[in-house]
Amino acid sequence: MKQPQPKVDLDATSVRLRKVAMDHAADRLGEFTADAVKTEISPHAFLDKVLDAELAFREERRIRTSTRLSGLPTGQTLASFDFAFQPSVERSRIDTLGTCAWVRAKETLLIQGPPGVGKTHLAIALGVRAIENGFSVLFMRLEELLAAMRKDADLSPSRLRRRK
Repeated sequence: MKQPQPKVDLDATSVRLRKVAMDHAADRLGEFTADAVKTEISPHAFLDKVLDAELAFREERRIRTSTRLSGLPTGQTLASFDFAFQPSVERSRIDTLGTCAWVRAKETLLIQGPPGVGKTHLAIALGVRAIENGFSVLFMRLEELLAAMRKDADLSPSRLRRRK
């Protein structure tokens, strides 16, 4: 005679997930479990699916928060840059910059050109890509930077170190 399968207490599992700060996985546990039962996936594949969903949610939240805190304007990405409009900008060079190897190498990037060629768009897009690669970004226009520098010029070096 076949033994009945024990029922899984999803509420208790959900509480445990929340205790280890996996709130997104806890919220979607019923959905994941129902899908696992329908598709008859193995336990380790089920666990991988839950963990992948939690990690993807955390990464999305990190990018969203970092983008908001960076001060970067929204909507300007490398994908939305019109390389056909500005043929003097080499797509391969920008794609290479998009890897953020220059940031890891602590190199400086200077984008120059006449007005209207997309310098700001590229700077913002590279900032977005840097956030996606795990770097912190702060976007300031020149006027804002100069105002902040003037304000800091009046502080003593010891107070400046504390602010930093």
